[in-house]
Amino acid sequence: MDNTLLKDLQKVELEILLEVDRVCKKHNIKYFLVSGTLLGAIRHKGFIPWDDDIDICMPIKDYRKFCKVCKKELDKKYFLQNYETDLTSMLFTKIRKNGTTAIEESREHRPYHQGVWIDIFPLIAIKNDDKWIKRVTKTVLFAKKILKKKFDWIEEHNKLSFLKKMHRLIPLSFVRFFVGMILKTVCKDHKKYDSCYYIWSKKNFYARFKSDLFDDITKTEFEGYMLPVPSKWREYLTVVYGDYMKLPPVEKRNGGCHTISIIDLNTDYKNYTK
Repeated sequence: MDNTLLKDLQKVELEILLEVDRVCKKHNIKYFLVSGTLLGAIRHKGFIPWDDDIDICMPIKDYRKFCKVCKKELDKKYFLQNYETDLTSMLFTKIRKNGTTAIEESREHRPYHQGVWIDIFPLIAIKNDDKWIKRVTKTVLFAKKILKKKFDWIEEHNKLSFLKKMHRLIPLSFVRFFVGMILKTVCKDHKKYDSCYYIWSKKNFYARFKSDLFDDITKTEFEGYMLPVPSKWREYLTVVYGDYMKLPPVEKRNGGCHTISIIDLNTDYKNYTK
């Protein structure tokens, strides 16, 4: 991705973040920057120059409240995307901008919303017990598998086996409800135990944080705006990145874990996924 396009992409992502910030302020919802977005705020006072996304986190209670109020509060220019609103097995949420395209490689055929996005991760309590973590990880992956199977069957157009035909008869609303009940058994307030982590695709909970890292929130500059970050951001960034103020080698300055095959900031994704 050339630098001009990256800068334009970041502007759209910032626009989405400011809309989330507006909703959270209005409804007293706690959120904070995490991962590379927090690192960028501290080290660059904005985006890491080569970063292509925004990551924020919310305690599970605030996350649920946010998803609820967005049904009426979120500006119509944006779309709240998770397994309850779209054909995706994500257990976290993305806010997408309508009328844009940002399609990740190998997902060109997927029927869900593929506009420019930012990620919102729910923060949950994690026990310092490997057996408990293993069990919870399996539970979360099981929930994802149920969703993926259902959504894959919805997409299929080839001849279906008898089993798949039977699965197609299960209402999507029931599948979503069932997954929601599963998640309620494991998604507890992050202060319930001494450790916590945020739900993220393809991650387990062995990499965890002390719960008190997120007790207090302060604000720091991000692209000219004062936005919330954990008060103990130094400790957080040290856990995640080590010497976080040291720039990586030039060859490792890339957009992170995303490989975006199609970007069009002025055209709706449906024009590319038909």
